[in-house]
Amino acid sequence: MENLKEAYKLVFEDLKKCDMFIGKYDAKNGNTNFMYGIGTVMENIAYTISEEVGKEYSDLFSENMQASKEAAYGKR
Repeated sequence: MENLKEAYKLVFEDLKKCDMFIGKYDAKNGNTNFMYGIGTVMENIAYTISEEVGKEYSDLFSENMQASKEAAYGKR
């Protein structure tokens, strides 16, 4: 099981290098549902690594999604 967690960790760290996979996107022209789909898959990977990594990722993704919306539409 540890080998599987390590494999997930390698994939997870590689995917996080792309802004879209951490919740940063063009909120005016992008699709929120698509982004939440990405977030769901990435959270699954993160929680497979550990509870702590899952929670940290979930928070990061949510913060970045909110920041993307605020940048596109201004603070509400």
